[in-house]
Amino acid sequence: MDLISIIGWTAFALVALLGILFVATFASEREKRPAAIALAVTVAALAILGTLLIIDMPFRDWVVPGIIGIVVIAGGVIALPRTRSEALKIVGKRSRVDERDAVFHRFYRIKEGTPQFEAYYEDHPEKREFDENVRAMPGLAQPGSKTYDPVTSGFQTACFDLTENLTRELDGSPAPIEGRKVQIDPAGAAMRIKGFAKYLGAASVGCTRLNPAHVYSNIGRSPGKWGEPIDLSHTHAIAIAIPMAHEMVRLAPDSPTTTETAFEYLEVARIAMVLAGYLNTLGYEARAHVDGNYRVMCVPVAVDAGLGELGRIGLLVTPKMGPRVRLAVVTTDLPLEQDEPITFGVQDFCRICMKCADICPSGSIDKGEKLDHCGVEKWQSQQDTCYRYWRTIGSDCGLCIKVCPYSHPAGSAHDMVRWLIKRNPMARRLALRSDDLLYGRRPAARYPNPDWHEKG
Repeated sequence: MDLISIIGWTAFALVALLGILFVATFASEREKRPAAIALAVTVAALAILGTLLIIDMPFRDWVVPGIIGIVVIAGGVIALPRTRSEALKIVGKRSRVDERDAVFHRFYRIKEGTPQFEAYYEDHPEKREFDENVRAMPGLAQPGSKTYDPVTSGFQTACFDLTENLTRELDGSPAPIEGRKVQIDPAGAAMRIKGFAKYLGAASVGCTRLNPAHVYSNIGRSPGKWGEPIDLSHTHAIAIAIPMAHEMVRLAPDSPTTTETAFEYLEVARIAMVLAGYLNTLGYEARAHVDGNYRVMCVPVAVDAGLGELGRIGLLVTPKMGPRVRLAVVTTDLPLEQDEPITFGVQDFCRICMKCADICPSGSIDKGEKLDHCGVEKWQSQQDTCYRYWRTIGSDCGLCIKVCPYSHPAGSAHDMVRWLIKRNPMARRLALRSDDLLYGRRPAARYPNPDWHEKG
């Protein structure tokens, strides 16, 4: 066998292995369209290369090396690091956010006829008409909404209710086992906390100094005296992320996605509360911040702690799970070794992708360029119109999370693509075009709900 044949058949084997990897990945996810396309592309590539190697045709000795050379050069272009990933930019003085400005406060805390209700709308008369129209709509998982079912809607309600009942009081006090604080160095404390959190079920954990700008200024939705200024003196924070199951998220906007949301909020709350309790046993102040009972904003804390980047979607985008995560935070006065914020191409990728914005049924995701919001240059989603669609559909939608290319489940093929898109802008554009080809620009619901979640 001559050198050209050896090189050619080696390339043939590599193409076959790569094709098998991608086809197997898509097949394991039960994604028929991408599996079929990957199989067709692989077969076509192997047929062309095999024909060139088997048939003794003119120019064979330079056509085969030429094709392989072009592929190798193209691979090098998209694999070599060319530019540093853009980081989130702080462009002005950071200001604290009033929790009363969060959309959930208006629909889950203040009640019609109460002094708080009247006080809020005296200060925000422009929101009254919109909110009255939303209040007239069925609630999430309530009769009358599009996804309501008397049998299955109780799944999410049970999870949310338990989370609320378990997390009403989170302000614990130091209770050292030996009557005094345990002295532990910041590096050792961070190592043990991360290990314990992962043992409890966390997918990723990071530690950071608590930026005062990430603490809400006043109590809104969360328990406590409505409107009271929040005084949180903790110096450090622990950010915790757990994944939402891909097989449930891809059913968005149907109700199984909301069941998954509710369950994972319960799970991450459990982890955060145990961690806070553990820190109390060491003699330190600690507070868990979980769904419905926050004193801090979880996403910017998680960005500071190195769990991911803020994307166009307005959520944390993590390297391995994308925005398909739920978060909680524990704040404490225990000094902890800090993790550094990370960049892996999200700012650049979100600028060109737009899939979340294009598919958003309410048009709530920003399609423009990033602007200064509270001192941070970022995209700003519209909470009000997003929540109104939730009430229309009866679920928390989740279409934006579903279509995000970063949301694909971990696996050899997807991990390879994630590695490539960290490298340079060309790799990101190629990955986006490939994702559009394989999954579709606006992926439709292609799978039935799990049998236990089928409507009764």
